[in-house]
Amino acid sequence: MGRRRKKRSPGRWVGLLIVAVLVWFLLEGRFYYPKEIVPPKGVRSFRVKMKTTSYCHCRKCCSYRWMLVIPYQIKGYLDFRLKHIGQTSSGAMVRPGTIAADTSIYPYGTIMYIPGYGYGRVEDTGGAIKGQHIDVYRPNHWYARQWGVRKLRVRVWQPPKSDVPAEESALATA
Repeated sequence: MGRRRKKRSPGRWVGLLIVAVLVWFLLEGRFYYPKEIVPPKGVRSFRVKMKTTSYCHCRKCCSYRWMLVIPYQIKGYLDFRLKHIGQTSSGAMVRPGTIAADTSIYPYGTIMYIPGYGYGRVEDTGGAIKGQHIDVYRPNHWYARQWGVRKLRVRVWQPPKSDVPAEESALATA
């Protein structure tokens, strides 16, 4: 008769699986925690009718590709750049409350209240985002698709303008 095999406990593999799932939740979870956004005091708001759409940080919404394990974007013939997944054009990480807008009309830091979404801050731009069109961030592609295209009356608080431009203030301190 043959030798009896020693029974192995699944403890090590279960532990590794739990650690892997926790790491994934920590890395992916940063896209689910909303930002604390409150409108500024002393700044008057106004209402604007806007076309609102939605996006997430997936490759379908943000148009990037994978080369092995490296995400990249094609910018032209033999011209590509690395894609920092979840990073906006202002440098902030995307979270619920991030809005993409035309920064020539609504500069970075503009706070908006979108019915059905809540408060958000302009921190991103988009290729097709022009004029009275905003793109609100949703944590995954399913939620982004469920939003669809909506025409809503959005309440807007523009950031206060400084009296002295940044270039002049830098020269004055030097």
